[in-house]
Amino acid sequence: MKKVMWAVLAAGLLNSNAFAYDQADRIKDMQSMEKAMSEIQKGILYNDKKTVLDGVEKLRKSAFSVEITPKSTMEFSGSFAKRKSDNIKKYADKIEENIKSGHKHGAARHYSNVLGECISCHNKIRKWN
Repeated sequence: MKKVMWAVLAAGLLNSNAFAYDQADRIKDMQSMEKAMSEIQKGILYNDKKTVLDGVEKLRKSAFSVEITPKSTMEFSGSFAKRKSDNIKKYADKIEENIKSGHKHGAARHYSNVLGECISCHNKIRKWN
């Protein structure tokens, strides 16, 4: 019985590594986030509440799908990227609250905060100067 349990556990671990979050997944998520940010910006500039809210929803979805790479494969702590992702979600919520309340300047300010989180993460991960 123990051998069967170990075999099932080992197969599960091997299977989970086969579907690991990789560079291609990360690029896809970053592109989705960029498109969401463009949509939010367009909605703010055109005073289109629906476009902003659609962009916020896409941004949240993309931020939730981003996975943190284990520290052994990075030069920085996984908690750094997790914190950035959490902040993006928090600011996305603030954009939504502000746009629903008719506070476009507040929504724009929180949009800038999201952009700041993106730049901060890219500075560290991509080693931008």
